[in-house]
Amino acid sequence: MDTITNVELSGFSELLTHEENIIRKYKCYAQTCEDPALKEMCEDMAQRHTKHYDAILQELQ
Repeated sequence: MDTITNVELSGFSELLTHEENIIRKYKCYAQTCEDPALKEMCEDMAQRHTKHYDAILQELQ
């Protein structure tokens, strides 16, 4: 990856923060869900967003 600007770095930082918040929320929802199907969906969404987070980090390396 080429050198990134401060503005781009700030954008990546915002994306990472967003993904962290989403992951945290879905994990919390999964822990409090009583419906097994809904619990599984929340766990899957948390995992998906964890992959997004990891992909963003990888782009920065």
